[in-house]
Formats: sequence, structure tokens, C-alpha cells
Amino acid sequence: MSRPFSKTGVDYCGPFYVRPVPRRPTIKMYVAVFICMCTKAVHLELVSDLTTDRFIQALRRFSARRGKCSDLYSDNGTNFVGARKKLRQLYELIRSKEHKERFARYCTEEGTKWHFNPPSAPHFGGLWEAAVRSAKTHLLKVAGETSLSPEDFNTLLIQVEGCLNSRPLTPMSDDPNDLEPLTPSHFLIGSSLQSLPDPELESVPMNRLDRFQLLQKLLQDFWQRWRREYLCQLQGRTKRWKPRIGIEIGKLVIIREDNQHPMAWKMGRIIAVHPGADGVVRVVTLKTESGILKRPVEKLCLLPISDSS
Repeated sequence: MSRPFSKTGVDYCGPFYVRPVPRRPTIKMYVAVFICMCTKAVHLELVSDLTTDRFIQALRRFSARRGKCSDLYSDNGTNFVGARKKLRQLYELIRSKEHKERFARYCTEEGTKWHFNPPSAPHFGGLWEAAVRSAKTHLLKVAGETSLSPEDFNTLLIQVEGCLNSRPLTPMSDDPNDLEPLTPSHFLIGSSLQSLPDPELESVPMNRLDRFQLLQKLLQDFWQRWRREYLCQLQGRTKRWKPRIGIEIGKLVIIREDNQHPMAWKMGRIIAVHPGADGVVRVVTLKTESGILKRPVEKLCLLPISDSS
């Protein structure tokens, strides 16, 4: 038992290109990804360059909002030996003796234990590497060619953080009438994150959008891409040597619905199953907030943490 972010993994992703002043060259900026080792909550911080001072400032901002962490886990510099050129600066920073000494001194003063992954073992940081992939892959596709100011990009980044922390993890209770799932945001603010639905902007040309509408369009694009990938992962097929996950009455599931606005997840609890002549369940009846629905199993996603766990 521990509070959120008391044990934290940290990593960088980027670079992202922003334009501080209109009609001026773009500059590179990075994102520091902090992930709670217990609740899987994500915290994103915008970092202007890969220096020790900027990293400590990002850690100070993180600690001021999430509290000091007792244990901090990060990659070892040798994990980046085979990386591409754009990660060379990150490799040099982590391998720098001065960076290690200054950061170790800072952690000692703050009462934080700093843990390195074993050399050449990036898979030891799979928890935060998954968060980096979620944030980086889709952000690069959505905002890669768009010139945003640092403030605009930070606004987009925080809304992306909200999307990542809104994902359902497990049922809140066994009550058949309770349709609310437990999410990482429950550990942070005590309830699920919600946002007001914005007008659909996918079909509007980019040159007709104002600054705010552009940010909301980028958020909607990120949400559609990331949500689709996340739900596909929950629907992954099991190996033959693993027992099949049964569709049972009383289970809380995510219903795949198109055109859901950011941070909105349509939940339902199975109240009846309809097996075919071969005994395989392909259709179920669900209880939702809007009433009773009948849906095929292909439109349902089981939560990543089962009721029994």
C-alpha cells in the first residue's frame, strides 16, 4: 500500500518540434514521462532540452504536483547504445558522470532512492516504455507536421495525459448496478476524468481552424488512434495453451462504439448470454446507463485487470 507516484519510473520521448515565435525556425523539445509503478497513472512534463538542469526542473515540477517519490527508476545509459542519432544526446546525458553525481546528490537531499536498470536491459523498464509508446507514437503522427507554440503543445500534452489516465482498469465493485470502472485518475483526484464533448472537427480543413480548434482536432485525432489501439490490445487472442477467457454474466466490459469523445468510455455489465447451437457465446445482453442493449461479443472488450485479480 502506497500513495500514487511514491515509486515512479521515468523516461524521455521525443524530440518534438515547436515554434516559439511565428515565422521563426522550429526548436526541439522533449517529454519526460513519469509513470506510477502501482496505479499505472501517467504524468507528462515538457522539457526544453536534454541537460541535467532541465531534468531536475522537470522532476521538481513533478514533485510539487504529485509529491516526492521514495524510489525513482530509470534506464541505464547503455540501453541507448544502439539508438538512433536523435537519442544520442539522451545517451550522453545519462552516461555523463557529472549528471549522475548531480542527480544522485539531488535525490539524496530529497530522500529519494535512484535505481538504474541493469545494463543493456531496456525490457526491465517495460512499464514506462509502454507509456512512452502510447504517448510518443500517436503524438508524433498527430502533431508531427503541425507547428505549435510551447504553450499550445503543453496544453495538448496535458489533455493527452488525461486521456491516458482515463482508461478503465477493473470494476469498482461487484454490485450489478455499478457501471463505473476503476481508473488511474481515481487514485489522483478521487473520481474519473471527464471532458465536455467538442464539435467533431475531423472533416474541417486545417486552414479554417483557429488555434483552440486546432488543439482540439489534434486531441481528437490522438484519442481516436490511441483508443482504437488500446481496445484492440484488450481483445487480443489467447494462446492455445492458455485457458480461454469466458464471457460470463455479471462481468463489466467496455463497449466499442465509434465517435466517442475524449475520456468517454461506454461501459456495460453482462446480464444475459445467448449461446449458439454449438454452445459458443457470440451475443450478449448488456445493462448500460442508457438502457438494455444487445451486442455481439466482437464489440466487447474485457478490462485489463479481471474481477478475480
